[in-house]
Amino acid sequence: MGRRVRPWWLALVASLLLHGSLLGGLEWRLPQWHPPAEPPPFDAQLIAARPPAAPPQPAPLAAPPRTPRVAPAELPAAAETEVAEAAAIAAADLNAAPALRVDEAPAVAPAPVETPPAPVEAPPAAAEAAAPVLNPLPPRLDLQFRVHYGVASGEQTLLWVNEGERYTLTSVAAASGLAGVFYRGRFVQTSRGRITPHGLQPEEFWDQRGDKRSRASFDAVNGSLTLIPAKGAPRHFAYQGDVQDALSLFFQLALTAPPPDGRLTYTVFNGKKLRDYSYEVRGEEILQTALGELRTLHLARVAGDDGRFEAWLAIDRHYLPVRVLRSDEKGGTVELSVKSIGP
Repeated sequence: MGRRVRPWWLALVASLLLHGSLLGGLEWRLPQWHPPAEPPPFDAQLIAARPPAAPPQPAPLAAPPRTPRVAPAELPAAAETEVAEAAAIAAADLNAAPALRVDEAPAVAPAPVETPPAPVEAPPAAAEAAAPVLNPLPPRLDLQFRVHYGVASGEQTLLWVNEGERYTLTSVAAASGLAGVFYRGRFVQTSRGRITPHGLQPEEFWDQRGDKRSRASFDAVNGSLTLIPAKGAPRHFAYQGDVQDALSLFFQLALTAPPPDGRLTYTVFNGKKLRDYSYEVRGEEILQTALGELRTLHLARVAGDDGRFEAWLAIDRHYLPVRVLRSDEKGGTVELSVKSIGP
């Protein structure tokens, strides 16, 4: 049986190789952990600088809702290191910037004070429309008419008296000739009131036919009319805006000088009740009268329950009526033709 080889020589070979590597300068180290180098010390100095003047700010807006403050949580060690480095950089920037002295601060001009615009006056109410330009009338006018009613005839006088801001209109009619035997007495109407920038404003109206007499009172402030008839209880009427009576309507037309075309609307008291009347202007016409040939403006009331009414206004005679056609309660037609116009 051969000799058995022992492993001792293997251990010898390994020992020789280890010692040879150590003696031959081979360097082999285990990895080691080194702590991070500490940042170099710095010296920070904060200098209070005067904040620059803020430009004029617009009107303050509503402040946003406040966010509740939350207590800061404890930071880990790595986060603390990052915060320290950021603080060091900020301090270095502050040291590099030159400090601003108080006496070197630029002067700030005070913000200009805006002067509020002057208040704009509100325009007048729409109800207060511009007053028309009134046609001037003499202080006194006396118009004489010939009256025709069927086979009967008569005369009528229309007297206008202007006393500054007051006026009085009186109409007196009576039968003449043979008709006076059958139609006795006089028919008298009177209108009194004020002259305003818009024309006539009646305050009282009287109507007397023989021994029967009625009276009406106008209250322009409250827009009401009270009629006290010859018989019966008083009657009350309400109206809006301007109102005329059977006499003042003629001189209201004379003062306002109607245009040659179009329509006019008036609220008129005809002696018994208030009515709204519309008048159609039919243009100019040449009319033969006792005063000669006259240029007239022809008006006609739009058909209604009160029958016919037409008037011719003399353009060159203050737009005064020189001819009138109207129907009465019995359906008869009354015609007025001018005889004279005088002071």
